[in-house]
Amino acid sequence: MLIHYLLDAAQCFCQLLVLAAEGDADVSLAVAAEDKSRGDEYTRLVQHAFRQLLHICTGVGYFAPEEHAYLVFIVRASQGVHDFACQPAAVAVVGVVAVIPVVFGFQCSGGGELHGAEHAGSMEQREMEERNSRYRCLKMKAAAAWVLAGLLSLLSVFGGEVPYVNEIQMSLAALVLLFPGNAFYAAARKQLCAGRIGLDTLIAFGASVAFLFSLFNTFFPDYWLRVGLHPYVYYEVAVLVVAVGLTGKVFRFLPEERHGADRIARIFFPVLAGTAVAVFFIWIFWGGMTAVPHAFYAVVSVFIVACPCALGLVAPLALTRGIGRAADMHIRIKDSLALERLDKADVVVFDKTGTLTEGQPTVTAWLWAQYQEEDFKRILLATEMNSPDPLAAAITAALREERITPAPLDGCGVLKGKGVKSLCNGTEYWVGSHKLLKDYRAYLSDVLGDMLVEYESEGNSIVYFGREDELLAIIAVKDRLKATASGVVKELRGQGLDICMLTGDGERTASAIAGKLGIIRYMSDAQPEDKEAFIRELRLQGKKVVMVGDGVNDAQALAAADVSIAAGASAGDGLADKAMIVMKSADLQSLPRLFGLSRHTLRLMRRNFFRTMAFHLAGVLVAAGILYPVYGILLTPILAVTVIALSCIMPVKG
Repeated sequence: MLIHYLLDAAQCFCQLLVLAAEGDADVSLAVAAEDKSRGDEYTRLVQHAFRQLLHICTGVGYFAPEEHAYLVFIVRASQGVHDFACQPAAVAVVGVVAVIPVVFGFQCSGGGELHGAEHAGSMEQREMEERNSRYRCLKMKAAAAWVLAGLLSLLSVFGGEVPYVNEIQMSLAALVLLFPGNAFYAAARKQLCAGRIGLDTLIAFGASVAFLFSLFNTFFPDYWLRVGLHPYVYYEVAVLVVAVGLTGKVFRFLPEERHGADRIARIFFPVLAGTAVAVFFIWIFWGGMTAVPHAFYAVVSVFIVACPCALGLVAPLALTRGIGRAADMHIRIKDSLALERLDKADVVVFDKTGTLTEGQPTVTAWLWAQYQEEDFKRILLATEMNSPDPLAAAITAALREERITPAPLDGCGVLKGKGVKSLCNGTEYWVGSHKLLKDYRAYLSDVLGDMLVEYESEGNSIVYFGREDELLAIIAVKDRLKATASGVVKELRGQGLDICMLTGDGERTASAIAGKLGIIRYMSDAQPEDKEAFIRELRLQGKKVVMVGDGVNDAQALAAADVSIAAGASAGDGLADKAMIVMKSADLQSLPRLFGLSRHTLRLMRRNFFRTMAFHLAGVLVAAGILYPVYGILLTPILAVTVIALSCIMPVKG
């Protein structure tokens, strides 16, 4: 029967290896990115193999001699694990561990999963489902690592009377390194092959050193006892390093960037290696060749305690806290990188209509070029009803107040960036910007020209209405500035930011609005592609650009900016999916506070980086032997765990 269980388990492990070879190395245990069903197969095989191994352990325990007490212990432990795994309490424990970050007031995107907006294409929907699956897998790995880290810590402190406690810890630690920790080794291999060092490399190195050193001390303890040193094992440290690293991966899963941790790791590793070499030779210098074991012990201790696994938590926790505070301001930050980039911004570019203005234009004046036929307003109403422009909505509302009814049209079409045209009784009519005057070669009289200048100088937008090559009327439409717009522009300028404005209005209207707001640089007659080109030109000049818009006409410009902000309720009409930051309120008062929040978050991040490295430095000094001449202390497991724990707590409390 035991042979049957053994063969069955071996078959499961072979199938797991095949699936791992076919799938993504980072998610080889539970979910492969290419196929969601593969995750279910992983789960089934792992569970089945685990059950078979428990049966094997139980059988071995029945046939083992009584003097091998550790086998009895393993059997009882395995049976307890099996019974526990079948109970709802197991789910509760894993759930508690999985929500550890929430206890400290931090939440990942969407609470349980990375929920995205509704996607139009099936490909995008599938990608989101795959990311959700990978995210769940990552959380399960982190939860498992934390559970085993806690168990190993208990065994380290209270397991002195347990037979073969070191061997038990070794087995549990090996499981963590082989399965939840495999992502770090896969990433480290890729980084080393690319000729660089990242945080994953340091985590893999630190966990391996702690495990291998403990492995040596487990089987060869006499080597240290002969020179008066205690053969401590650091299995719990190896598992704790992996658990902290996986937690950091959970927080920074979206987006998948290191936020400076890898840059620090590239600097830290050479410094660490140099420190270890210096420690070795200092021991040899003071103690001679007889101190070689002490020197070797100190060098290994330095590598164990110096692993900066908490660096993976520093940036994500700070950014998560910043995102939470932004939510209190009714600002949704979809991309944490936006919060970082705001601190480096040089220019803020505003769309005018609906962003700096209230977005509710009204007709202020009508000026007819000649006689007014009864059907002109009816044709104008019918034509403007087919235009998506907000100015058209204002004209439509004004005509409806006059109880004008739309005339029947033979056809209608939108002229991109210019206006709209219609056909009524065989005659072509048009409504739109001054660009249509040139297209249709319509004549603008001196009287109309003088009135036009007056209207535009007051900040009115001008809409032209004509019939073929004949101008029929000009319509002045005004959109009032938001009461807070001027103060927001002034406050942002006080923070050292340049302010620009983009608008589709004419030069005189744009100049009048910019003058009221104190904006020097602006672009008039701007179409969506012109706005995008304006943003790209600023970026080519080396500027970090923030674009603030509220309509679909701003989508191209938002996509081209370093940070895109959709302001107001209208941002929900498809624009929120394209923007990195969504302001639920159209009021811009929270915008300067958002920049201040970014600077505060980056200061917190840098401070936590410093604190984390300071704790590790203190641990390195103790591990190097600074306390050995007085207290006879090199490094203990409790001290190593304390250093790592404190380095993780500081970012949380910060």
